[in-house]
Amino acid sequence: MNAPHELDELGVRVPPAAIEMEQSVLGALLLDNDAIDRIGDLRAEHFYRYEHRLIFETIQKMLMASRSADVMTVFEWMQSAGTLDRTGGLQYLNALAGTAMGSANIARYAQIVVDRWKLRGVLAALDEVGAMVHNRNGREVGEIIAEAQTRLESLADTAVQAPQLAAAGLAELVTELDAQFHGTPTSATVVKTGFTDVDRKLDGGMRGGDLVVVAGRPSMGKTAFSMAISDHAAAHAGPALVFSIEMPTKQLNMRLLARAGNLPIGKLKDGSKMEDGDWPKLTRAVQHISDLPLYIDESGSVSLPDIVSRARALKRREGLSLIVVDYLGLVKLGKEERHDLQIAAVTRGLKELAKQLDVPVLLLCQLSREVEKRPNKRPQMSDLRDSGAIEQDADVILFLYRDEVYHRDTADKGVAEVIFAKQRNGALGKVGLAFVGDHAKFADLDAGRLLGSSESRATRARGFD
Repeated sequence: MNAPHELDELGVRVPPAAIEMEQSVLGALLLDNDAIDRIGDLRAEHFYRYEHRLIFETIQKMLMASRSADVMTVFEWMQSAGTLDRTGGLQYLNALAGTAMGSANIARYAQIVVDRWKLRGVLAALDEVGAMVHNRNGREVGEIIAEAQTRLESLADTAVQAPQLAAAGLAELVTELDAQFHGTPTSATVVKTGFTDVDRKLDGGMRGGDLVVVAGRPSMGKTAFSMAISDHAAAHAGPALVFSIEMPTKQLNMRLLARAGNLPIGKLKDGSKMEDGDWPKLTRAVQHISDLPLYIDESGSVSLPDIVSRARALKRREGLSLIVVDYLGLVKLGKEERHDLQIAAVTRGLKELAKQLDVPVLLLCQLSREVEKRPNKRPQMSDLRDSGAIEQDADVILFLYRDEVYHRDTADKGVAEVIFAKQRNGALGKVGLAFVGDHAKFADLDAGRLLGSSESRATRARGFD
C-alpha cells in the first residue's frame, strides 16, 4: 500500500502516479457502489497499476450487470474470470476496503488519478517528440513543433463530455439572440466580410470555427476578395493572418494600397505614372494599412503544421480574428499515399484549427479546367479539385464568377457573382458585387445601375438574392 515517490529507493525517477488515491477510489467503490456516479470521467486506463485497472473494470462490469460489487462478490467474479491471481487475491481486496476512508471525497480522489495520468501522458508525448528530434526522417522543424503542441493540447481536452438535456443550451441561445436583436455585443464570434449582401446571406458574417472556401478560376479575383475581407476583419474584429503562398508581400501591398487609396495598380507598379493628386490618396492608404493589425506570411511553401503553429502563436501573442490561406493547391502536403487523402488531411486540419482558435478560416481554391469546356462557365460543386474532402469539411463554399472574363460584350461588366454553393447553416443562392479590376477592388453594388439592393428591380431580374 505504498505510494511511489519521484525517485525510488535506487534513485531512479518513476512516472507520476497517485497509488494511494487509486486505492482509495477502489476501496470506496467496494464499500459504496453508488459512489460510481461521482467519479466523473474516470476510466480503467487512468490507473497506473495494472491490478487496479483490472479491479476497476470488474467493478464496472458488475454494476452494469446490476450486480452488487463488494469484496466477496468481486473476489468470486475475478476468480471465475481467471484474473484474481493478477490482483493480489482476496487479501488485497480486503486491504482496499479496510483502509478506505469512505466515499465522501471520491470525486477528488478520482480527479487526482486522472491528473497523474495526464502527467504521464505529458512525459510520453515529450519522449516521442524527443525521438522525432533525434530521428527527423525528413520532418521540418515547424512540423515537429506543431506535433508537440498538438499532442500536449490533446491531453488538456481528454475529458468525455456528459450528455446534456436538449434544453440545457437554450438560455444561452436566447440571450445571444436578444443581444443581437438589441445590437449589443455577444460572446459568439462573428466576423463580417464588409460586403453588405454577403454578410446578410451569411446571417451576419462568418462564424468562429467555420471553414469558408472561396473558389474560382484564375482572374476571378479570389486574392482581391480575400484581402478585402482581411482588411475589414483587421480593422473591425482584430488581428488577421494571411498565408500568401502564391503572391509575395510586395504584390499584396500594391493591391492593398490600390484598394485603400482608390488608385490604379499600374501607377503603383510604375511611379512615373503617378500624378500630383495621387500622392494624398497614397498617403492616406499607407496610413490606413499601417494602422491595421494585418499580418502576412509569405514563406512561399508552408505545410499544415506550419500554419497551425504560426496561427496559434499569433493568437497567444496578439489575438486573432481571421486566418486566410491563399491557396490550397500550394500548401505543402503530407506523406499520405494518395493525393486526395493529402488534401483531406489539410482541409480537416484547417477545420480543426478554426474550431480550436474559434476563428473563421478562409481557404482559397482553384477550380478544375473542366469549367472551360462548358458553354455556361459558372462553377459547379464538381468543378472543385478533390471536391469530396473540401465539400465534406467546409461549412461554406463560395464560388466567384465574373462573366466579363469570358464575354467581353456582356452587360455585366464590372459585376462579380458570389455564388453560395454550400452553407451548412444557411440558404444557397448568389449575390452581386462590383469589381474594379485595375484597383483590385470589390465593393457593394450600387443600388441603382450596379444592382446593389436586393429590393432593386434590376437586381431581382439578374437573379441576385
